Order: sequence, then structure tokens, then C-alpha cells
Amino acid sequence: MFESFDEEARRCIFMARLAAITDKTKTIGLPQLVAGIRKERPELFRGVDWQKSAVKFARLSPENLRAASQAQTEVPLDAKSRRALAAAPELAKKSGAGQVTSAHLLAAILSADAKLRKQLKKAGLSKESKEVKSAGRQARNGPRTMISRSGIGYDLHRLVEKRKLMIGGIEVPFEKGSMGHSDGDVLCHAICDALLGAASMGDIGTHFPDTDEKWRGVSSLVFLRQVRQYLERKNWRIAHIDAVVIAERPKLGPHFPNMRAALAKSLSISTEQINLKAKTQEGIGEIGRGEAVAAHVIATIES
Repeated sequence: MFESFDEEARRCIFMARLAAITDKTKTIGLPQLVAGIRKERPELFRGVDWQKSAVKFARLSPENLRAASQAQTEVPLDAKSRRALAAAPELAKKSGAGQVTSAHLLAAILSADAKLRKQLKKAGLSKESKEVKSAGRQARNGPRTMISRSGIGYDLHRLVEKRKLMIGGIEVPFEKGSMGHSDGDVLCHAICDALLGAASMGDIGTHFPDTDEKWRGVSSLVFLRQVRQYLERKNWRIAHIDAVVIAERPKLGPHFPNMRAALAKSLSISTEQINLKAKTQEGIGEIGRGEAVAAHVIATIES
């Protein structure tokens, strides 16, 4: 059955098996297939509020994946999943594709279960044929060749009184805040530079200069959304972001879940694609003296 599926679609099905093991279900159902696609192609679910989906989807964390992959359990497809997988090649054929991609697989799943489709659409899923058409164009001449690039970003801001400390799109309670033309969000600015660098599109100063009054005091999440749109126009998607924020005080770890949520929403990716770390300067230099905060970021994009 799977000879017409490309490598990514096969990985989605493999991840669906791991989701079924994680969920402790006897068969691989459509929710597990959706979880597998979500793991491999999160951008297909841009805008979905999973809390509103009314369906429990497995969260394939690294820990869950390790535990499930070690299990030797064979999990069969249920009837609806078999029908969806059987229908996917026909969808690919109609779109002119040579192989079934994850986009075709998602379209087949949504067609196979009206209730599931309604639940996901209610949660914000926009089922658009352009994804399938795009996948078809990519696959006409055979399997898709993945291009990957990485970029680095760095930013530093002085800490001053009477300013809010904005990091990662949220306000961190502290007696000082970042000095800057916008809201001074050191993490958002470093992420912007890393993404723009990966796409060879300059830097944050090129697109959002501090000489332009329209950016004064603006939330740096606006910059992230704009950068994401720049990438989409060039057919780039964000694969992963790894960042370290350097500050002597305050402790940032407790705020990371909210930061990841805010960043993921603005970038239209999952929180699992963002890793945050915090370091101190051990009392050395301007950061160690509590006079500044900095961030280093590596971003990976794919096309």
C-alpha cells in the first residue's frame, strides 16, 4: 500500500504508530494519523487551537517517542484509517503528483471523517486545496528534495529603570527593563536575525530600522509575524529554533512555557519546535553586573 507514499508521509504513519502506543490504543485511528502528521508537518495545522479540537491527540514529546519506539508492539490500522490511506493515492493522482505527501494524507483523513473534520475546523484548521496543489507540483518529477539552512542571531540590550522587561513576547516581572526603540525584546530580536540570516534576507535593522517611528514601542511579536510572512513568500518553513538567554537576574526558567507559547503562536509553529535555555554570566561583565541582557539563537528553516 505504501509504495506510492513519499518518505515524509511514511514517517507520518510511523509516528502515528508511536502515537497509538502512547495512547495505549489497540489500533491506529485517524486521531493518531493526525498526530503523526502534526509531528512531521506542524505548519499544515497553522492556526489550530488544539484545546478547542474536542479530540485528544497524542503529544509526541521526545520522552514519549523514545518510550514508544522501544516498544515492539504491532498496531494495526482501524477501518477508517485504512480507507483514508487507500484514498490518498487517488488524491495525489488528481493533483498531478507522483507520490503521496503528508498534505495528501491529511486531505484524505479529513475526507474520511466528517466529524473529525468539523472538530478540527472549529478549532481553527483551514482546509485549503492549495496545500495539496503545492504538494502535487513538488512531487510531479519524483520525491521532494529537502533544502535546509541555518542562521544565527544575537542581540543585547541595556537594562534600565522605568522600562518593562519583555523577553520572548511576555513581560517578566523585574525592577528593570530592556532599553530599545521597540519593546526591547532581546529574544525576539535574536530570533528574527537568525531566521532572516538563514533565508539570506538581511537582518532586523534592515526590515525594522530604529529610525522609523512606526516601530517605536511596538511589540517584537509583530516583527516575528512579519519575518514569518517573509519566509513564507520564499517558500521557507521554520523547522527548529534553539536559543539561550543570558541574564544574571531574574530567573527565566519558570517563564519559558509562556515564552514558548507566545513565540510559537507568532511564528505559527508548535512549541516543540522551540527550545529555550537560560545562563548567567557568573557576575562577569555588564551582564554579570545586571546592566544588560543578551540572547543567542540558531534557527533552522526548510524548503
